[in-house]
This record gives sequence, C-alpha cells and structure tokens, in this order.
Amino acid sequence: MDGFLGWAARLGAGEVVAGALLLNAVLFVAAVAAGRALVRRYGDRRVAPPPGPVTGAEVALTVVALLINSGVGVAGWALWKAGLVTLSASTGPRVLLELLAFTLVMDVLAYAAHWIAHRRRLYRLAHELHHRYPDPRPSTLFVLHPLEALGFGGAWLAILTVWELSALALGGFVLLNLVFGLLGHLGVEPLPARVRRRPVFRWVALPMFHVGHHLDPGVNFGFYTTVWDRLFGTVDPAYDRMRHAVDPAAARLPDALQSPA
Repeated sequence: MDGFLGWAARLGAGEVVAGALLLNAVLFVAAVAAGRALVRRYGDRRVAPPPGPVTGAEVALTVVALLINSGVGVAGWALWKAGLVTLSASTGPRVLLELLAFTLVMDVLAYAAHWIAHRRRLYRLAHELHHRYPDPRPSTLFVLHPLEALGFGGAWLAILTVWELSALALGGFVLLNLVFGLLGHLGVEPLPARVRRRPVFRWVALPMFHVGHHLDPGVNFGFYTTVWDRLFGTVDPAYDRMRHAVDPAAARLPDALQSPA
C-alpha cells in the first residue's frame, strides 16, 4: 500500500483527471452490466414495475453525474496532495473496522440528508428529479440532480479532512456504496426468502428497501441500514412482511387484498 500511495503522489494533474474519468466510466459499465444480469436472472422476483425506455434526459443526467464523481475524485487527490486529507497505508483487520465505522457515519448522514431533501421546499430544488423515475433500473443510481451528486461527494470529502482513513478502507467504501446503490435500483430482489429472513437483514438494507422508497417516497430514507428508519418510524410498514415473504411484491399488498395461501 505504501507503494501505491507513493505512485499516486507522483501523478500529474492531467493523469489524475484522465484516470478519474476512466475509473468512473469502468465502474458505470461494470455496474450496469452486473445489474442487467441480475435483473434477467431474478426477473421473477420483481418488486417494482418494469421501467420504460431510457430517455435522453436520463442519459444526460448520468453523464453529468459521472463527470461530477470524477471531479470529486480529483478534488480528493488534490486535498490529499495538499495535506488536508490524510490516508494511511494500514492493512489487516483495522481496515475492516475503519470501513464499518466510516459506512455507519455516512449512513446516518445519508439518512438525515435524504429526509431533509424530502421537505417540501427543498424537494423541488433537487431531489424531485430522481423521483421522476419511480420504476428503477440499474442506471437509475446515476440519475441525480447535479446538486445531489455534489452534495454526497462533498460530504465524504469533508469527513476525510478530519478523519485519517486507510486507503484500503476508502476504496472499500467506494465499492460498497456502488454495490448498495446498484442493488437498490434493480427493481428485483435477488436474495431468496431464506436469506432475507436472517436477523442481520433486519438491520442491513435489502435491495427491496430502497425500491420501496421509489414506490412510496415517504418511507425508507436509509441507504445502507434500516436502523434510522426503525428508530424514527419511517420504515415501510410492509417491509418486514415483504422481507419474510417468498413473493415480496404480493406481500406489499394490504392483508385484505392478498390472495389466500
């Protein structure tokens, strides 16, 4: 890891910009390809209606989000070079603890920011744009208002200025964030009921959790966990019933409308 950090420190600004653009493009292509494969494989577990054709607006917003994400990466490198961000070369179990801690901090910040973004006056400013696509597809993860993309990237950069994180933990968070975002926008539930019923998934957000937010914007504001939604009473009342059901989509219906077993 020391060798990697030394190599990164020797890069020029142009190389970093090109690398950030390439990395974000690769991550996007890989995420969409993986998402489409999961949708094809688990299409019988759909928890949201199939989305319509991709629009030009979705493509444009995706391109802008990828450019902003690249810019955030370049800004992070510049802050690190300037000594305002410190990354350690730590390896081993400490990296996992740092990754868990950083994810939990980002989780509470994401919940709070998401809840605030749904307040009436702020909602129209930015977040309403994402909810114009209620039937998600894998690429919907990147369909964001530029202010939201900047806000999320700026938040974790701000945290890094006061928290010395290992480079491995930071890279792990970037990948973890991508995985959770992708799974939450599949529109299908890949995990079988026997897995979803395990106690850990009472607290770790399943793919259907964020899909539920797309279907009802008044619930499920969390991203990585359900902790804050349960604590503040914003979890979808049908979520645990769906989590335990073989057919989650049918379980979303009120009891009176469900078909008898």
